[in-house]
Amino acid sequence: MYERFAHEYAAHAENSAYNALYDRPAVLGLVGDVSGKSVFDAACGPGFYAAELLERGARVSGCDASPTLVALARERTAGRADLRVHDLTEPLTWVSDASADLVVLALAVHYIDDRVALLKELRRILKPSGALALSTEHPSTTWLRLGGSYFTTEPVEESLSEEADWPIRAWTRPLTVTFQEFREAGFLVEELLEPRPVPEMADRFPEDYAKLEQFPAFIAFRLIPDPR
Repeated sequence: MYERFAHEYAAHAENSAYNALYDRPAVLGLVGDVSGKSVFDAACGPGFYAAELLERGARVSGCDASPTLVALARERTAGRADLRVHDLTEPLTWVSDASADLVVLALAVHYIDDRVALLKELRRILKPSGALALSTEHPSTTWLRLGGSYFTTEPVEESLSEEADWPIRAWTRPLTVTFQEFREAGFLVEELLEPRPVPEMADRFPEDYAKLEQFPAFIAFRLIPDPR
C-alpha cells in the first residue's frame, strides 16, 4: 500500500509528531537494551527503527513489502542491516527458528488479514527468551473516528493522511479480539503501553501534544512466547 507514496511518507515520518515523537519512543522503550542482540524489524518502512536499533548496538535484519521503502531503509542504515523486500502475509522462509532475540512490528499488524498467522511466524523466529514489541492504532481512537460499534471487526479503507491521498486498508477490532489473537498465536502480554507524547512535542506540535495528553492514538505491547 505504501509504495505509491513511499517517498512522501518517509519524509513525513522522519520528524512527525505521531511517528518520531510518539510511536518510535514508545516502541523502542518496550524493546529495551538491544546491545549485542539480534533484532528483526518486521515492516521496517524507511528504516527509522532499524537505524536507531543499530545505533544502540543491535544486529538488525528485517523486511517490508514496499521496494522503495526497503531501498530507503538500506540507504539510511548504510548497508549495516539485512533488509529485504518481503510481504508479511508470506512466511519468513530465510529466517531460522529461534534466531531473534527481539522482533519489532510497529504500526503494521492492522494491515494484515490473517494476523494470527503472522504472529505465529514471528513467534517461530523468536528465541524462547525473546520478545515482540508491537504497536497499532488504539481501538478507541478508531471507533471515535469511524463511528458505529466499537466491537466491529472489519477492514476499512481510508487515507493515512488528512492532507494527502495516501490510501490504505486496515482492520478495526476491539481489544478483546487483539488479545484473543495474541493468545491464539502463542504469546503472553508482558507489558501494555498507552503512550504519552514526549516533552519535545509540546514545543514543536502543541496541538498534537494537547490531544495526546488527553487521549491515546496508539497502543503498544511487549509480548513474550507462552512457554506452555
